[in-house]
Amino acid sequence: MRIDMAIRVVYYSWKGHTEKVATALAKLLGAELVRIEPDRECRIGREAMKAFLGMKSPIRPTKNDLSGIDALIIASPVWAGKVPPYVNAYLDSVRGGTGKPFHVIVEMGGRGDQSAIARVRKALERKGMEFVSSASTIEKDVESGAFAGTLEQFAAGIRRP
Repeated sequence: MRIDMAIRVVYYSWKGHTEKVATALAKLLGAELVRIEPDRECRIGREAMKAFLGMKSPIRPTKNDLSGIDALIIASPVWAGKVPPYVNAYLDSVRGGTGKPFHVIVEMGGRGDQSAIARVRKALERKGMEFVSSASTIEKDVESGAFAGTLEQFAAGIRRP
């Protein structure tokens, strides 16, 4: 990784698990940390159905222009095998990423990581970005702190030139 490489970690977290992962990753990489925030209170039943259907839900304005950013990392929970509708809204809003690398890390209860990663990958590749790597963490490991090894391995892959 270049010393001056500008990395942005963008995350959405409902119960705090993904926030814990994203915060630790940003610290490991010296990256900027940006939170995706819903425009209104999350009603989990409705939002989980929207996630399952691949829909979007309104988010507050956030940093979506990748000008001056060398690499993007999306950190998301897995809902119904997909990413939350707030993450879908962010992915749709990303600008200035053509030709730039991106990585994906998802946090899950136990399964669904590959379909969630594929959703993020498809959305950003459609915008001309280049997928590099992905990882997943499990909720119980995040709660216990046993996710550090996974995070360090993922970060090491991002640091490679």
